Amino acid sequence: MKPTIRIVIQARMGSQRRPGKILAPLGGVPMLEHVVRRMQAVGPRLPGYELQCLVATTTLAEDDVTLAACDALQVPCLRGSADDVLARYLMAIDGMHDDDLVVRATADNPIYCPIRTADLILYHLQQSNDYTYIQNLSHGVPEVVRVGALRTAAISNEPYCREHVTPYLRQQPGELRIEELPPTWHGMRPDIRLTVDTPEDVAFTDRILSSFAEPTQVSLDAAYRLAEVFSREASVAA
Repeated sequence: MKPTIRIVIQARMGSQRRPGKILAPLGGVPMLEHVVRRMQAVGPRLPGYELQCLVATTTLAEDDVTLAACDALQVPCLRGSADDVLARYLMAIDGMHDDDLVVRATADNPIYCPIRTADLILYHLQQSNDYTYIQNLSHGVPEVVRVGALRTAAISNEPYCREHVTPYLRQQPGELRIEELPPTWHGMRPDIRLTVDTPEDVAFTDRILSSFAEPTQVSLDAAYRLAEVFSREASVAA
């Protein structure tokens, strides 16, 4: 029987560098919607698999608007600890079988590539991995984890591991089948910054996505090409 695949997008309004960034408009579309639409687009590329997508946010009052945004997008939303993000993921996989898959996505990567994400999931399954990820993590694809493997991380009490979800797994190379892929996997460009963390990132990504008629449909490769153009223009202007 094929495993169920559940994509869990961690999202919260709180941010030290750019509060409220998950609802910042990029090309006229809230950043969270970009991530949700791109992750939902993975499903049609994995025929025969049941793919689910949900958002995991916090119980803080400031994330009432995150819940409302999810309701508007008609995507399920669960709420848990603000700091213990791993606990949110453990809630999200409750009831799943150990051999099912959880995909950890973050709401600050609005140009995730659905094609590469589907390829990564299939690769993970073909290799019978417990955990597959891109070195230094990536703006282009999320992480893929066997549900039973993620449950082993519950043993960790280290705040860093609880906040960032998967570090404990990377600390157990002999216990689990873990594969780290290069940051240039499938033509990804780690030299181009497309993660949104600061006001400058918001402005840069908004400029890229505003250049297209259908911003939620912009391919990662098209974003790379335009980012290069804008970077060259900035260099000349400097």
